[in-house]
Amino acid sequence: MCLQEGRVERAVIADHVIPHRGDVNMFWLGSLQSLCVTHHSKTKQQIENKGYSRDIGADGFPSDPEHPFNVVSKGSS
Repeated sequence: MCLQEGRVERAVIADHVIPHRGDVNMFWLGSLQSLCVTHHSKTKQQIENKGYSRDIGADGFPSDPEHPFNVVSKGSS
């Protein structure tokens, strides 16, 4: 996630790519990714809870393509 923002940060957390939600097999055998503390504790939690991140890009707009601001509604042209 840090590299996508164009920065290098020390990754200190092994995060489950797909949340295990208490499933023992997913906990031990699921795919992991390395994340910094901020992205694990903030960004990843927002994505899991809301379906998108509320991170703001350098341009001042939400950076996640799934953020409601970036999603064109079906009735719009």
